[in-house]
Amino acid sequence: MAQFERLEIGKLSLIQETEDGRIRQIGLTKEQSDMLQIMVAIISKENPIVQMGDEYDLKLRIEH
Repeated sequence: MAQFERLEIGKLSLIQETEDGRIRQIGLTKEQSDMLQIMVAIISKENPIVQMGDEYDLKLRIEH
C-alpha cells in the first residue's frame, strides 16, 4: 500500500474540488511528489506558474 506523508513546506501538491464544493487534497507518495515538482518546473519554463493571491488561500482542517 502506498505511504503518504505530510509534504515539506514549499512543496507542491494537488487538490480537487468535489461536486458539493469541498476542496480535497490528493495524496501523493514522495516519489510522485518529486515527479510533480519536475513536471511543474518543465511546464513553467516558458510561461511561469504564479502563486495566487491571499484571497485564494485554502485552510486545511483536521476533524477529530
